[in-house]
Amino acid sequence: MQSLKKTSLVTKSITNIFARFIAVGDKFPKMDLAILEYKDGQYEKITANSESLFSKGRHVIVGFPGAFTPTCTAQHIPEYVQRGQELKKVGVDKIYAMAVNDPFVLKAFADQIGGKQDISYIADGSGELTKALNVEADLKAAGLGIRCRRFTIVVENGKVTQFNDEGGPKMTDISRVSQILNKLKETSKSH
Repeated sequence: MQSLKKTSLVTKSITNIFARFIAVGDKFPKMDLAILEYKDGQYEKITANSESLFSKGRHVIVGFPGAFTPTCTAQHIPEYVQRGQELKKVGVDKIYAMAVNDPFVLKAFADQIGGKQDISYIADGSGELTKALNVEADLKAAGLGIRCRRFTIVVENGKVTQFNDEGGPKMTDISRVSQILNKLKETSKSH
């Protein structure tokens, strides 16, 4: 029994080593998502299939470690709220902020942060999308468990066209709204 346990741990470790991050050119993973959309004066939870959600148009997904964590609340997500209209001017149809939180916590966070007309939320409570994108962050030492790293993804017509990964929970310029805006402006100029 002990050797069977060791074998499964080794297999799991090898699988993790060869797991691939989502990359530019990849199709966005297909799965049902819990989405918080602002309708009729409040955030409402809907279930949407990622394939139909992202199959047409340009969408920005902002991954953040968790609702009400200091940087996410004071800086990262508020930047997207403040500059949401700028993103729309460069052709972004929808902005989604994603965290490994349940819909109830994300709703309270969304109500506090604002930006109802610009941002919807992906409540990845079980971390399934986080695992499918391979953007997990082990924050057990901070008492947060497994969360998603800080990142941004641009999905255009079902395919990833940008993946800006912080590699962990810390925030640098990589996942800032200015990074997305600059890259989208460059893309617009080259077309």
